[in-house]
Amino acid sequence: MLKYFKYAVVIFVLSTAACAANMKIENEKLSVEFDSRGNLTSLKNKATGEDYAGGQGLWRIIYQDGDSLEEALDSESVSAQVEKTSDSQITLKYGGTFPVKVSCFLTNEEVRFKATVENASKNFILREFQFPMIKNAAVPNSAQCVNSGGGGTLIPNFRKYVSGAETGYKARDDISLERYSQYPISRTMNMYAIQNPKGALYMAGLSDDCQLTLHYARYRREASALKYLDLGFVKYPFIKSGETFSTGEFSTTPILGDWRKAARLYAGALKNRFENPQTPQFVSNMNGWQRVIMRHQYGKILHPYGDLADKIGRAGLECGIDTVLLFGWWKEGMDAGYPSYSPEDSQGGDAELRRQIQKIHSEGGKVVLYFNGQLIDISSPFFKSGVGRRICVKNSDMSAHLERYPFGGDGTGLRVLGHKTFTTACHATKEWEDVLKGYVDRALSLGVDGVFFDQMGNGGRVCWDASHNHKVPCTDAMKYKAKMLEKIRAYIKAKNPNVAFGTEYVGDATTPHVDFVHSCGHADYYATAANTPADSKPVMRYVPLFKYAFPKTRMSDRTIRDDSDIPRRVNRCLMWGLTSDIEIYRCRGFIDDAPNYKAYLKKADALREKYRALILNGIYRDCDLAEVSDKSVEYTTFENDTQIAVLLTDSRRDNPAKFRVRVRGGRFAGADSIGGADVVGVGDDAECAVVKLGAKNSLALLVFSKPAGRVFYPVAHGFFSRKILRALTVN
Repeated sequence: MLKYFKYAVVIFVLSTAACAANMKIENEKLSVEFDSRGNLTSLKNKATGEDYAGGQGLWRIIYQDGDSLEEALDSESVSAQVEKTSDSQITLKYGGTFPVKVSCFLTNEEVRFKATVENASKNFILREFQFPMIKNAAVPNSAQCVNSGGGGTLIPNFRKYVSGAETGYKARDDISLERYSQYPISRTMNMYAIQNPKGALYMAGLSDDCQLTLHYARYRREASALKYLDLGFVKYPFIKSGETFSTGEFSTTPILGDWRKAARLYAGALKNRFENPQTPQFVSNMNGWQRVIMRHQYGKILHPYGDLADKIGRAGLECGIDTVLLFGWWKEGMDAGYPSYSPEDSQGGDAELRRQIQKIHSEGGKVVLYFNGQLIDISSPFFKSGVGRRICVKNSDMSAHLERYPFGGDGTGLRVLGHKTFTTACHATKEWEDVLKGYVDRALSLGVDGVFFDQMGNGGRVCWDASHNHKVPCTDAMKYKAKMLEKIRAYIKAKNPNVAFGTEYVGDATTPHVDFVHSCGHADYYATAANTPADSKPVMRYVPLFKYAFPKTRMSDRTIRDDSDIPRRVNRCLMWGLTSDIEIYRCRGFIDDAPNYKAYLKKADALREKYRALILNGIYRDCDLAEVSDKSVEYTTFENDTQIAVLLTDSRRDNPAKFRVRVRGGRFAGADSIGGADVVGVGDDAECAVVKLGAKNSLALLVFSKPAGRVFYPVAHGFFSRKILRALTVN
């Protein structure tokens, strides 16, 4: 009997061990592993050896129980079944009140997740689904975060950034500290990357439904001390009893590379969506625009119509800027009266404006006319009549969503006490589509070259008004904005295919439907000096993430509003392949009011004109195609079918050192500069050149030819060995 009991014990132990064994999938590059409770025990890149898993669960649910609106349920507290359904896929099934089914699978280069969650309760509402979460993520203390705010932003010390997120009594700081941002409201791409010198963690939502998605990080406490760093995403399904919700696919991948590798993966996933339309020729030839307000919100005429051609237009042409982006051209003034754009009768009305536009045309210039794509002035007849009130975005209490833009003149009262208040139109409504088409008709009647709709490329406020024929809450508002932009573009092109269409804000949902984008959130300033070693190029808070992922996007710089620090900032515009947004004194002035800017732009635009096929109409490749021996030198690369351009500058040293530039497989073909540079090709094949820049902020442009049929792959920047760097250094 004892013998059989021993066998039974052995069988029980073996079966228990089998049940407790972790499930693992892997390929040549990646491996993922779960324990028997569905906790993520390994998320590893085999080349770097980095493993980001923290041994905890994959999701959290926030549900409403009657008057209690935010109750939490964590995956660790729910039973799970873990099954390896193929060599590349694991399926996890969680029971309980909200059954969850998760699929984790490997592609060649990525770890992907998707989930379906069901509300099996009697009367709860499942408000939010936090998934996929990497709880207790093994993120190094030195890690940086690159997100898509403003088209690309770098956060130098990510752990410190999250731990500094105290919100006072607004959130449960006693449990955790949180940082989050909303795609597509304030993020231009549904991705971010946590990077360090060895590699990065690429986090991305890959569905194309434009659902509101939170990019989420929290630092959880244990015994009041911050201990666990969680990373992930949040969706807001608001499903009732008996309903289900599917997330679409997410990538949570440890990659060999930095934000550039992450951007390439993301762009590859969106390639079918992101095919920029054919743009009018003048947009391809455009170096930028002067953005000028004629009459401002506070009633003052800053520039009469008579200045448009004779002063503003001509001044731009003198420095290579042929386009005026015209704001405040209507009677109510900039950011006032929307959606009314009454003729400026005191200056001759539409007839005089049309005459001035024709005069600009006669001198070789272009005019793009401003309209706001979403704001409704609550003092306007359109709102007071009830139409605007009915079609505007509603909050959860059915009050109108409100925004304020308090511009001031010479005094302080308008800014301190307030002046104009707006609501925003819901883009799911047919009435607002008709309003926007009316804007187009007005612009075309004035003979313009382009139509610009402000604030349409991003945003997408959540609307709770069921009468607008969208789900409630409308967490996919950007879908309706994108569809409306597509319709308006078609409306314009049907009337005149040579008229350009533009908007403010880049965004992967909306940018494919316009010809150009007036950037917002772009800032070319440095991070703190403490984050920049003395022998390195400055650490930039702005990272050209969007431009790198979608290089055919015609987008502008922003924030050069005075006449200071001009060479460095204009150089940055050239180096990132941007067009110039000239907004002197926040659009109250024009380029003649900034003589240093005008003089340097003349040189910069001459260079742009000469190498347009490369640095404006070529493909922006950031640092991918070249190696530079001096770490203090800032540089970027571009390519077209036959050539590669390398732009270089040193914005820190008064007397830059000599250094070497290498384009592997290329052939040095020539150089140009602003401010002077000595450039000499090296060796028989001349795939290298020795460069000595002129003074601080001089800019050099090197051109290399591409042998026929050769494909140039990205250089693994950040992974250079000391031996390679020494070999490149010029003594």
